[in-house]
Amino acid sequence: MSTVENEARIREVILRVMEIEEAELTRTALFRDLGADSLDAVQVLSDLEEEFDVEIDPKAANRMVNIESILEVLAECEAK
Repeated sequence: MSTVENEARIREVILRVMEIEEAELTRTALFRDLGADSLDAVQVLSDLEEEFDVEIDPKAANRMVNIESILEVLAECEAK
């Protein structure tokens, strides 16, 4: 799947969980700056694992701070 398609799927998950305006969600916007708390982070992680049918390592999950970093983590998961 292309990066553009993956990014669109990631955006859908984040927007659904965090209930923010789409315009706020850029590739580099930090989730904490958008008001995400630890419960949001857990829900986003769980939904991403389900959406992409992957298991994300906890250390990798800690690096997921914006869309760009999620794309990197998912690429690592696909490479395994």
